[in-house]
This record gives sequence, C-alpha cells and structure tokens, in this order.
Amino acid sequence: MPFITRTKRYTYLIGLMISVGALTGCGGDIQLPISEDDLELTSCDAKYQSDCPETYRGELFTGIATSYAYGKAFYRAAQYQDGVEYGYSFSTLDNQLTETAWYKAGKLDGKQISYHFSTTGKPQWVRLYQAGVKTEQWLYDELGVITSYKRFEGDKEVESISYEKGREWRLYYFVDGEKRQRHKDYYASGQLESDSEFIYADYKKLNEKTYYPSGRLRSQFNYDRASKSGVLETYSSDGWRRSEQHYGYNPLKTRHGVQLTFCGENGRVESREHYNMGVADGEFAHYHCNGQLISKRTYVNGVVTDKQIKIYDENGLAVVIKKLDGKGKVTQESYYDDEAAKWVTYSTTE
Repeated sequence: MPFITRTKRYTYLIGLMISVGALTGCGGDIQLPISEDDLELTSCDAKYQSDCPETYRGELFTGIATSYAYGKAFYRAAQYQDGVEYGYSFSTLDNQLTETAWYKAGKLDGKQISYHFSTTGKPQWVRLYQAGVKTEQWLYDELGVITSYKRFEGDKEVESISYEKGREWRLYYFVDGEKRQRHKDYYASGQLESDSEFIYADYKKLNEKTYYPSGRLRSQFNYDRASKSGVLETYSSDGWRRSEQHYGYNPLKTRHGVQLTFCGENGRVESREHYNMGVADGEFAHYHCNGQLISKRTYVNGVVTDKQIKIYDENGLAVVIKKLDGKGKVTQESYYDDEAAKWVTYSTTE
C-alpha cells in the first residue's frame, strides 16, 4: 500500500511538472517525459562541459527528462527549457522522496529541499538560491524540528542561528561589518531565561535581559560604546525596580557613577552611592522606605571626609552620632539611651 501511495505521488509530481511547463510557456508542444540518456550535450564555450545545453533529436531540449540509477532504486525527473534545467525537479530513492528543487536558466533558483531517509519524510535541510547563489539555509532533525539557520551574502556567511529544541539558542550576525553573537537560554519549561548580545571579537556584552520563570523581567543591561559605560537594572519578581548600577570599563567592568537601590514595598530610593572607577567618590546616602534619611557620608578617593555622621530613625530623630578624624576613622560615638533618656558617649580609640 505505501508503494502504491508513493507511486501515485510521483504520477502527481510528473503531472504537476507538465502543468507547470505549460503554464510557464516553455514553447512548442508539451513533450512527455523522456530518458536523460536520450539527451546529447552541445559543444559550447562553458568552463565545464556539463554546463553546455542539452539537445534532443538535434534541437535544444524543452520538456521533462527522467533518469534511473542503482537498479532503478534511484529516480529523478527534471524540467528543461532551451536545453537547460528550468522549473521543478525531484528525486527518489527506494520509492521515497529525497530531494526537490527549482531551477531557472540552468541554475538553482528558489528552494532546494533534501529529505531525511527515514519513515518521517521530514526535510533534512532547505536551501534558498538566487541565480545559482545560495542565500539561506535551514537544517532540521528527523522530527522536522529546526536545528540551525544560516544566511549568506555572496560567499560570506553573514548570519547564523543555532536552535535548541526548536528555540533560538546561539545567533551570529554582522552589524556595520562587526561580527556579533546573541545567546538565548531557557528554563526547563521552555520560558525564556535570558537574551544577551556580545561583540564576537572580545566577547564584550552589549546588552542583556533576564527573566523570572513567570516571564517577568528580572534584569536588563545596556552598554554604551561612545561613553564606554554600562547600566544594569534589576527587578523583583512582583515587578518593582530593585537597583540601578552604573559601570565603567578600564578595561574591566567596574562600578562607576551613581549606584541606586530601591525599596521593594514602594519603589522609593533606598540607597544612593557614587563611585569613580571602582573607588568610592561622592555622597553615600541611605534612606528608610518612607523617604526619611538614615545616614549620609561623603567620600573623596575612597576616604570619608565628614567630621561627623548622624544616623536617624524613621521619624527623622538622630539616634547615633559618630565623630571622625578627617581620614575616615571613627574616634567617638554617641547613642541615645531611651531608658535613661540621655545621650551616652564613648571613645572608639581606647
């Protein structure tokens, strides 16, 4: 029964080829399929003799040519116009479709499909051609799930995508002549976990987004090449922004500029710090989630310059006072004793 079904399919394909030949206006009367052995190559100036037109009974052949091989286990049929392949072709092996292709003026033009030699009958690869030049290619496993994709410009590969379980995994492409790569990773559920882009030459990260299993944004990073700086933002699983961190590259990534954290309950600023290429430099301030200041201090090249630092409660009342020696070292500390209702002071250098 499978052989009968496949035979009917071949009969249908031959009929389709004849119909296509008629619709494309091949010229002259439609010819029934003839054996490729009956064709003769003309003498021409082509680099390879196989590129010369085929003739039939002294005239450039227009019609359908068929051929057999391996004891008729292999079969091929192809359309011709004016001596060269023009239109649809297909081949089979042991009554199973192995390849289909489209030609124009003797060159591959359109899709060429090769099939897995298995019971699935799924495509193994698909290639797209324009005037004989390959422009795109897709690869598939035996279940028909895509494993890779490539795009070409001339003889140069300009884009490549690898797939994992049919999902984009690793991508390679060019932007203004620069080769880049993109990585996509997934949770076991199939939900996207991260999507990042790198410069291929030095693997420098240009941007990245990560996600919670729920699909909510977890973090996003962007690198600005003009200023050689980057920004990383993080988010809680319920959507609140948790932090904003700025980086500089000299040459490695290090904290540079403002660093912010936010309260998870209302999104207000929880802390604000400043760095200069990894060194504390500027005002450092921390806040209660109601917006009230907890404490602040000022750094210059990594050293605290304040002579006094106060720590406040949520109501804005000072509860701790620290005195410093101007080099960042605490010399005296005072705290308010609620039970005694007075300040208690002690030296930290003894």
